[in-house]
Amino acid sequence: MRDLEDYRGGSSASAPGPRNGSGDGAVSSSSSWWAGDPEAKRRRRVAAYKAYAVEARLKASLRRGFRWIKDRCTGVVHRR
Repeated sequence: MRDLEDYRGGSSASAPGPRNGSGDGAVSSSSSWWAGDPEAKRRRRVAAYKAYAVEARLKASLRRGFRWIKDRCTGVVHRR
């Protein structure tokens, strides 16, 4: 969150517009500061791609680990 504050050019305490904490569904002007900014949209998209890549690597690693365990157990059972 700190990098977004730096990109915006200030801290959350100095954000323009009031923060609406009443919960009535109104959106404050400070929450949509990036809506028209193509660079911010690109950064969000790239971050999502990186998250998908990490998830894929984790799943592949788990599959390899389970396969290794299965091969070891199968080898022990069939060598008797």
